[in-house]
This record gives sequence, C-alpha cells and structure tokens, in this order.
Amino acid sequence: MSEYKDYGFELPGGVRAVPVVLWSRREVFMWSWCVLIACMVASRGSPPIQATVLTLGAILLIGSSTYIYNDLVDAEMDSLSEVHRSRPMASGRIRKSDAWLTIFVSGAAGLGLAFLVSMPVFLLCLGWLMLFAVYSHPGIRLKKMFLVKELVVSSGWPIISLIGGYAVTGGVSMPAMFSGLLFGAFTFLGLPALSDTFDAYEDGVYGVKSLGRVLSWRRKVQMLGLAALLMMTVTPLTYSQLGFSVILPILVVALSLIMLRWAVFPIINSFEVHSAQLSRRIIYVYFLVIQVIVIASSMSVVTALF
Repeated sequence: MSEYKDYGFELPGGVRAVPVVLWSRREVFMWSWCVLIACMVASRGSPPIQATVLTLGAILLIGSSTYIYNDLVDAEMDSLSEVHRSRPMASGRIRKSDAWLTIFVSGAAGLGLAFLVSMPVFLLCLGWLMLFAVYSHPGIRLKKMFLVKELVVSSGWPIISLIGGYAVTGGVSMPAMFSGLLFGAFTFLGLPALSDTFDAYEDGVYGVKSLGRVLSWRRKVQMLGLAALLMMTVTPLTYSQLGFSVILPILVVALSLIMLRWAVFPIINSFEVHSAQLSRRIIYVYFLVIQVIVIASSMSVVTALF
C-alpha cells in the first residue's frame, strides 16, 4: 500500500468563510423560511418547485451577502458585546479579504438565481440587497437612525412576501402580503424587547439610537404585548376575505393568550437576564408556530375542510 501524502490542498479562504459565517448568523435562514411562507401562501400550498427552489436559493445567498457585510462593518462594535464578540469577523476568525470575496460572490450568485425566476423577482431582490447594504454602510448607516433601524428590519417581511408572490404567481399575492405585513408589524413591535435590549451597550458606545435604548423596559414589554394583541384582532377580521381557514384566528387567539400569560406578564415589571431570555425563547417558538399555522390555513385542502 502506498504511503499517504499531504499535497497541501486547501479550500480557498472565501469558500471556507461561507459555512462559518452562516452558522454564526443563522438569522439568514429566517429569510429563506420567510420566502417559503410567501410561496406556500400565495400558491395555496402548491408552489411550482423550480421557481420556489430558485427563489429560496436567491434569498439565502443574498441574505448571506448582507449579513456578512453587516458583520464586517460592525466587527469592532461586536467585539464589545458579550453576545456578539464570538462572531467570526469580531473574533478575527475570518479575514477581511475572505469576507469581501464571500460578499460579492454570494450576492452576485443570488441575483443570478433571481434573474432566472423572473425580472420582477430580480428587481425586488436587488432592491432588498441595496436596502440592507445601505442599512449597514458606514457612510449612511440607517441602523443608527432613530426608528429607521426597526423599520428597515421589519420591512424585510413584506418585501420578501412580494418576492415570493411574484415568484409563484407572477404578481402581488394579497394573502402573502397580509402574512408579510402581519409578521413585519410583530417584528417591529417585538424588536426593542427581544433584540435591541441585549445590544444596548454596544449601541450606546457607537451612537445607535434604537427603541431598545430609548424606552423603559416596561414600555418595551408593553409593545411586545401589543404585538400579540395585534395578531389576535387582525386575523379574526381578515381571514375569510383573504381565503384563510377559520382555524387561523382560533389558534392565533389561543396561542397569543398563552404567550401573554407565560412570556409577557412574568417579565413586565423588571428586567432580569435569565427571565428575559426564557421569555424570548417562548416568543420565538410562538412566532414560528403562528407562521406554520398561516401556511396550513392557506392550503386549499384545509380551507375546504374548515
């Protein structure tokens, strides 16, 4: 048997950077999930496979490009955070040159996949990419502008819903837009308590004036409660006009009451890290389950039964 020899083959740094960064920012997969929701809702549970897969890939790659760019720009700021200092760029595990290569390659590849779907999908994806690039760009830095930070992040839901609707129907899908606007509103109201509070120190050092820094803890939790109340009131009033099953408002109201009881009321009076993190996990599960319910209640077979 011949002796094994190491010829020194190694993947390029930019290629190695992709899985490392993706794993550190698993939020990227949330946007692919968001476009899958839109595709499922717009097609009533039967999306065209090719268009859906291409759109999922496009959103994953474009999202990766924007998150890597954000981490690259925020590396110094993230290094001050107990939560974010382990990110690849903040910790120095990924070189800047590899990060830039990944940003350009993944962004271009994502736009290429979007172009294969349709021109409207390509233009919407390009707009989404530019919006989140401007969000992080040091010369503009939308994330430092009061209220703009939360508005830009939450706007991702309706934009992605537009993309999903165009991908599978060739036009605007009102049920998909409804879900995008509903989840975007929940994100806007929930961000101060669920995310910005935990970034308050680094945001303060670098002059980011977010709702999480300006509002008291009680006000932020009240906004979170308002997000649940919004879900509970909007879905019963709109489900039938948009073609959703009656199970949507029933389950949304029931789950929202449970969320308010076990995740919002226990933390409203004072901030304690362990309790806040536990409530955050409960609310994330609640938000995910609501999304699954929206998909299920839009399917033709379910609406026929209920």
